[in-house]
Amino acid sequence: MPTKTPTTAGMPVWLDLMTPHSEAIRPFYEALLGWTFEQRGSEKGDYGVALSGSRPVAAVVPPFRGQSLWFLYFASTDVQADAERLRELGGQVSLGPLRVGDHGHLLMATDPTGAPFGLWQSGQPQGLGRTGAPGTFAWAELQTRDADRARDFYTALLNNTSRKVPGMEYHTLYRGQDQNVGVMQMDEIHWPPDLPSRWMLYFSVTNTDEAVRTAQASGGRPLSAPHDSPYGRLAVLQDPAGATFSVIQLP
Repeated sequence: MPTKTPTTAGMPVWLDLMTPHSEAIRPFYEALLGWTFEQRGSEKGDYGVALSGSRPVAAVVPPFRGQSLWFLYFASTDVQADAERLRELGGQVSLGPLRVGDHGHLLMATDPTGAPFGLWQSGQPQGLGRTGAPGTFAWAELQTRDADRARDFYTALLNNTSRKVPGMEYHTLYRGQDQNVGVMQMDEIHWPPDLPSRWMLYFSVTNTDEAVRTAQASGGRPLSAPHDSPYGRLAVLQDPAGATFSVIQLP
């Protein structure tokens, strides 16, 4: 899993927590991930920036279509060209491309398996200020009903390569020699049949079991019990507004 701040096109560059309950949700993430928040504004409305220490790690913004969720953006050098490219590859544009002040241009889309994601073309040197440390982004994994189709879409759109994990229906995408994101096949045993394809974001914590207890005490709930994996101890959580994400205690 990456521990450096990604800045290359085709790699995760930013995270939005889309929620209609921005003020109410902040104490949950302050307790769980140690974040502080700065309130900012733009012509698109007010939003909050989550900080780990003094570095930006995510934003809290109004929901696009009413649903609370974590939303992943990939870096783009030409979001207009990428919009055309993703349509050719079978994806759909939901919003944009549109300009966000002097900060850059964004696009919201869905991949051919129905998972929402975004592209961000920065107008200034910026992005995730910190990754891999406790309280920050650690990994992103597409959980999808059609992993082969999703893998082909993202490797082409993001100029990535792919390697299948032996013994699993799981593909790891690479940007050069760097692991980028994962693509997992959703089966009928571990996922409800009505659960749509989605990007699952992982945040690093120092102790997964303690994080689950903190989440419960702060109004969230666990969707899976803490469990060990080759990559660390994991748990899936839901915040008080319904946004789902995972925490991982890296080895």
